[in-house]
Amino acid sequence: MDPIRNQETPSFSNIRKSVRRSLSTRVHQLRRRISSTSADPSAEPTPNPGPNSSLCIYCNRLDFRQVAQALRTTGSVYNPNGIIIGELQDDPATTNCSLCQVLFQACKETCSGPPLQLRAFYLSPHLRQDIFKEHLGSDIFVAAVSSQFSMVRDADKAIFDDMVSKRGFLMYHDDNNQEGHILKPHPVTTYFDPCIVQKWLRFCSLRHNGCRNMAQRPQSALKLINCQSQTVLKAAEICTTPAALEYVALSYVWGHSFDVSKVVLDGSRLPQPLPAVIRDAMEVVLKLGYQYLWVDKYCIDKHDKGAMMNMDSVYNNAALTIAAAAGTDESYGLPGVSKARPVRQLMFKGDGEPYTLISTLPLPHSSITKSRWATRGWTFQEAILSRRRLVFTDDQLYFECTSTSCAEGFDIPYDCSLFGSATTHDNFVRPSIFSLKQLTPISFNTEESRLNNFFTYIHCAEQYSKRTLTFDSDSLIAFSGIIRMLESIATFPVRNIWGIPFFHPDDDILPDGQLWTAYQTFQLPPFWKSPVPVDLSVPKTPSPDPGVDYLAYLMLGLCWRHPPLVNPRRRRDLPSWSWTGWEGSVVWPKLNKNSDIRNSTWANTTISLGSNSSESVPELYHKSTDTHLLTQSNKSLYIRTSFISPKHFIEDVLSCSLLLSTGGAVKLYASKNDLDASKVFKRIQSKRYEVIKLATVDEDTYMMLIKRYRNAYYRIGTMAVKDIYLTRSLFASKIKTYKLR
Repeated sequence: MDPIRNQETPSFSNIRKSVRRSLSTRVHQLRRRISSTSADPSAEPTPNPGPNSSLCIYCNRLDFRQVAQALRTTGSVYNPNGIIIGELQDDPATTNCSLCQVLFQACKETCSGPPLQLRAFYLSPHLRQDIFKEHLGSDIFVAAVSSQFSMVRDADKAIFDDMVSKRGFLMYHDDNNQEGHILKPHPVTTYFDPCIVQKWLRFCSLRHNGCRNMAQRPQSALKLINCQSQTVLKAAEICTTPAALEYVALSYVWGHSFDVSKVVLDGSRLPQPLPAVIRDAMEVVLKLGYQYLWVDKYCIDKHDKGAMMNMDSVYNNAALTIAAAAGTDESYGLPGVSKARPVRQLMFKGDGEPYTLISTLPLPHSSITKSRWATRGWTFQEAILSRRRLVFTDDQLYFECTSTSCAEGFDIPYDCSLFGSATTHDNFVRPSIFSLKQLTPISFNTEESRLNNFFTYIHCAEQYSKRTLTFDSDSLIAFSGIIRMLESIATFPVRNIWGIPFFHPDDDILPDGQLWTAYQTFQLPPFWKSPVPVDLSVPKTPSPDPGVDYLAYLMLGLCWRHPPLVNPRRRRDLPSWSWTGWEGSVVWPKLNKNSDIRNSTWANTTISLGSNSSESVPELYHKSTDTHLLTQSNKSLYIRTSFISPKHFIEDVLSCSLLLSTGGAVKLYASKNDLDASKVFKRIQSKRYEVIKLATVDEDTYMMLIKRYRNAYYRIGTMAVKDIYLTRSLFASKIKTYKLR
């Protein structure tokens, strides 16, 4: 019994009967041929007959046009398991059949064993699963799979997705019938074609107001490379109105060595020879019709930390950012510019029949996210803060602005009517790699908007922490552009102390709907522990939102931890209580739009940045983005609170875990290597370690594990327990001030 057939709807059964009747009449031998994309950069894929182009008996029975016609007539009926076109050779890898060879090359992962079937699938659900029900379209692709294949089984779906990520889609294209077709493979030439990029840029410039309005006024001291003369000039020397100056920025991976003596002075010519990626980028700039290029190696002083922290404006103001996501460093160059790209597209065309099977390249998402470029810390904000990105991979180009994403291997029309609506079109091409992740769309709900901004901050920090840096001192600086962006949000900007996010009352909305414009008159003692009542009868008096627990958000910012299997390493020049003070990926508690973030009213906790509490937060929190003040400010965080009494911790020897005397299981997330529950228990009992409460998120409460060393404490881990088990009786009656370093 065929389980796949049992899953088919009556309409699909009728399709298969029709196909079989048609196939039974196809007894004449068909001649077909296979080819790859021509090595000529200007040529499209053309047929190239092989020495033995005859098809096997199985492939001679296939009728693609019949199935495609049947799919069009069934309308909106959708079967995730695809439509069976016919049976295939048991082992296509061993046959001389040209079509079998194409199918095997395009579907190696799913050709897991006989008997094999060729099936047709709608394309759109595999590109945008969230909108395919709105518009299935007529675009289909074919794949060779096992006869037992089912998308319902996770293992089969994983294999299928792996095949698509590595090979792309083998699409059916009817030359005589274009009705309903939206997407089709685009032949990728071996060398860079500026025309397709110029088309993307024109569409963005004409249609996307957001991409135009995001730009700020460039700094007059900005240095740029004139790609024609290969000299470095100041923006003020190039144009009297820097705001009108268009330039391209380059995001790339440096080599292992850099000669500081080769830093270019104003008006100087670039040193020769240039790294391949910079040489290629200059050629791309000129071919696209621009003249100026910004490259950090030659346009910024690496010793000027202030300039390094303003790189967000450099990338945000660039008309385009070129990202070199191929190779391991600057010596590799941009594929398709100075060296040819490999040819990977497959094509099969029937003699005398107006249809083609042509493969798309794999979507570039996987190759971009797995590239070395995507592992480097600096490139994270370079990509996020850019308005438009042109990414070079080994196979193809990828373009993403704030509203659109395009891959060179797909030809996506910009006519919205083909998608049924402008909304469906925009959803299909919306950014998918570099867009900021949010909990919810734009919301008019005050608390949802606040939580959304906080979530965006910690999501960026989580992604950035997975990357590596050459110098530990860059940990906060290389993230400063993201910090400045989120601090500039008009409503509920996210502030930070050494990378720890929080909300400040000065930034909240006045009762009459106006934003705070000054914070000097509102002095905070240390951070408060509970909301302060507001007199709504005085709308012009600055005062915080009475429904917000500001301390809870700051405590939540301190709840970061290293996930299992991560080997963290301390960055000694940065605070231990900040995630920037550690190398290794970090995560925060999971949030959703309904998350309840709170701090216990009985905990009597306050936080300040000075031992005598003389410095108020409004005076200090802006130091986070001013490098000169940042290096001068104290790296200590003073937390005045109670701690959990050592006698309430219990060691479970059998499970190698910790318990509370109330019965709650304690999860330990150690940042210090080789630190297990047994060692933590012993050191808590000896009072070498202490545990203080942070924030509660929904049902879970998070705590900080700290170690005393001389006259200060250092964070060495995070703990979590169900909130119902963390009662007031567990805490010592003594209130202490912990100086965290």
